[in-house]
This record gives sequence, structure tokens and C-alpha cells, in this order.
Amino acid sequence: MSTPLPPRIAERLVEEVARLFPEFLRDPVDHEMSKGNAAVCVIDATGQFHGRIFGDDRGRGRWCFGIVNRKALQVWSTGYATGRFEELVYSGKLDESRFGINRPDFIGWQGGVALELEDGTPLAAAFSGFRGEKDVEIVVRAAQAVGGLRVTDA
Repeated sequence: MSTPLPPRIAERLVEEVARLFPEFLRDPVDHEMSKGNAAVCVIDATGQFHGRIFGDDRGRGRWCFGIVNRKALQVWSTGYATGRFEELVYSGKLDESRFGINRPDFIGWQGGVALELEDGTPLAAAFSGFRGEKDVEIVVRAAQAVGGLRVTDA
């Protein structure tokens, strides 16, 4: 049985990403790339999903959520940040078969972040819509603002 999370920490993380979202949209490259559409997803230790789709374009929002869902699921399954997991597998330092993910199913893009609570309880979070490094940055900054979370492998 998984350890329950402190009340609302996953929801607070989603709320903090939403608060930071307009700041990140001010970057002209990310604004042009996303057109104001993006998504965030958090999977807590109990397997519950928390998230939000940003923007007015439902098609683009659906696409972003599909990507963010894959990122978060890969982090939840492996405990490694997206991009980092692939790096370790392709360099022969990690055997992907123990995680139940086949190479064609790797997401590869940055934006999935492995987090944990102070007691070691894992949390998977991801963002999709901006450049990969900005997808990571918004999750990391949100986690820092929420407090009680640390990045385990970004």
C-alpha cells in the first residue's frame, strides 16, 4: 500500500504551475511554440492523476495532454526524468526491461520530472507545451514554491 501524500500536495503543484504559466508565456519563443496551449500532469504515490490543460485550442490541448501524460507515466514507471532515462538506457547503464517500457514507447523529450517528498515518497510530474528545458523549469520552480519536494533525477 502506498503512503498517502500530505493533503493536496499534487493539487498544489498543479496550481503553482498554473500560477507560473503566464510568466513562461512571456518568452516569445515559448509563446510562439505553444500559442498559449500546454498541459501539466502529476501522478502521486497512490497512482492518482492530477492535471490541467491550458489554452483555448482543444485540439492542441488534447495533443499536449497526450504528451504530458506519456512523460508523467514514464517518470512514474521508472523514477527517472524523461530524457535522462533514455540517456541511461542507450548508453547501456540501465536495462529498460525491468520497467516494462519498450524502446519504441520511450517519450525522450524533456519535461517529465521525478520528485519525492521529504520522507522519500515518489511523485511524477510533467509539463508539455514549451521547449524541453522550459518544461522542466516550470515543474522544478513549482515544486520549489510548494515546498517539501525535491527533484530526484532531472
